[in-house]
Amino acid sequence: MGFIDRLMGKAAARSTTQPGARTTGAQGPTTQGASSSPQTVRKELVRVAGRDTLHHNGIPADWIRIEPLTMAAPSREPGVHVRLVVLHWDPRLMLHAIALQQNMAKRIAVLDPLCDRWLMGVSWQFELKHQPEFGPLPHPGSWTSAPPDYESLASGSTPAPTPEPAGGDVISGPTHIGKQGSDARRDLERLLGERDADFQKSDHGGFEKTQPMKF
Repeated sequence: MGFIDRLMGKAAARSTTQPGARTTGAQGPTTQGASSSPQTVRKELVRVAGRDTLHHNGIPADWIRIEPLTMAAPSREPGVHVRLVVLHWDPRLMLHAIALQQNMAKRIAVLDPLCDRWLMGVSWQFELKHQPEFGPLPHPGSWTSAPPDYESLASGSTPAPTPEPAGGDVISGPTHIGKQGSDARRDLERLLGERDADFQKSDHGGFEKTQPMKF
């Protein structure tokens, strides 16, 4: 029996012993009001697990807001989807977002081992209280190049751009076009000089004498 089942069972037991319960003949006692719904208990469990996870990992409680949402899916009863709303920006949150999400899911499973029946996923949303200044997106080729220095990224500083090879231009990714500048000019002059030398060595400068056309 899961945590929610036990909690609902206790709530039902308490409700049957409320003072002032009325009896109607042989039907037995009737309670005034209904106990909490399973969804209400599940949402409260998610909030408790979220607060415990943030506190256990030293993350300030006002950095992330835990929002349990009711979600329906075909061929199953309604469940709970957890939305984590980021209120305070810190690059370390994104670096460790997966570990934080897994940690909270484990905490929920400890409270209710049967949570896989109703827990329907976790999503992230940004609703920053103070909008910091972010730089532009990096160069398109940087996504497929070597990863940045995560230590400097976690500290909040902007990593230095990766220097490009001298004498080459990068358009989109690591593909280089031909050399430019003094190197390209020297290569061109060398090729032209070799062609001129070959032309001079050949008979008649590379062309045969013009012969009259025979009719």
